[in-house]
Amino acid sequence: MSALDTAHLLVVAQDAMDNAVKLLMRSQTGEVRTKGDRDLVTEIEVAVEHLVRDHLAAHTPDIGFLGEETGAAGDPNVYWVLDPVDGTANFVHGVPLCAVVLGLVHDDQPVLGVIDTPFLGHRYWATKGNGAFRDGVPIAVSRSTTLENSMIALSDYGSGDGGTARTRASAKLDRVFSQRAQRVRRIGSSAVELAWVADGKLDASLTLGNRSWDTAAGAIIAREAGALVVDADGSQHSTSSRCAIAITPGLRDVLLPLLRIVRGTRYWPTFATDGDATSVAELAGERVTATTAFLATIGVGIGDDDTAATVAERAFPSSRDARSWVEQELLVAEFPMWVAKRPRGTAGAFLFGAVQCGRQVSTVEGRIAWQVVENSADDTEAYLVDGQVQWRSSPDAVV
Repeated sequence: MSALDTAHLLVVAQDAMDNAVKLLMRSQTGEVRTKGDRDLVTEIEVAVEHLVRDHLAAHTPDIGFLGEETGAAGDPNVYWVLDPVDGTANFVHGVPLCAVVLGLVHDDQPVLGVIDTPFLGHRYWATKGNGAFRDGVPIAVSRSTTLENSMIALSDYGSGDGGTARTRASAKLDRVFSQRAQRVRRIGSSAVELAWVADGKLDASLTLGNRSWDTAAGAIIAREAGALVVDADGSQHSTSSRCAIAITPGLRDVLLPLLRIVRGTRYWPTFATDGDATSVAELAGERVTATTAFLATIGVGIGDDDTAATVAERAFPSSRDARSWVEQELLVAEFPMWVAKRPRGTAGAFLFGAVQCGRQVSTVEGRIAWQVVENSADDTEAYLVDGQVQWRSSPDAVV
């Protein structure tokens, strides 16, 4: 396909959005049905999608289309992508935090986006290389540089396919950011969040999962407003990314390391070069005898009687991977129930991380046990100090 005339295509998109919003605002929700675990679709959403799809087909017949409700057709390399209402649950309950979302994708990258928040009375748009706008006024991201002064939006807990995994990962992120950020919000619409990052209202938006009808338009709008829009590992965001992370640039170095919490889950890119997540995950559940490995442990200590218990532990092929896991898990670890039930509760108790070099060995009883390599330079411990992980020492040796 020849070079895209995004100026002309923006006019087409704005006209389509005008029609969509008019229909949405003058209609009732209509029938509400489920299309999965707690995942809703309304009769008016389907009507809006058909209306927009027909408009775009009439004005841009050579460009493909992907809609949340009606699927894909046409060119898979250049296509419009539509969510007729992002934030359906909010919409059904009368909460105004929802949006009509239209993007244009070329070779897996969004190049145009329009987001309308009809119940808030604003429209956001951008085309590649031409800046981002709200109601015709240029917008830019915030200048925040510290989490303590930042407002962070997290994606909803899970529902539908993979809901359990998303809920687990979201809960971990919630614990970390609620302890560090000024405020954490769950708005219920990725498109609204991305538009608000672009407009400086939010300092970051963290969406686990990356459905292009939810995120493509917002990604280009946020990027054109100056945001970093990346996957969980910091690589550039595209339609094939696992997550959609939009951050004001001043938070990059303090926020991205915290996202390693989702490393080893479906939300971490399989091609990530920051360690081999796949091999680590596979090794972690195995007990390979006679092979040198590094045991990472999260433990609880009790200061008054010097007792301790293990909260979690995993074996890794390198000390670097083991320390990385400790840094992730120590931030979200919780005291076991028996600690809270002590007469003194959690007073005097503390959580710590440890890495030991050793190997799995067979015992005379036929069991597999861990044997520590004495005086290894890689043995070290980590503690939480003012919400930050601090190591007792930082070994130079990395296997």
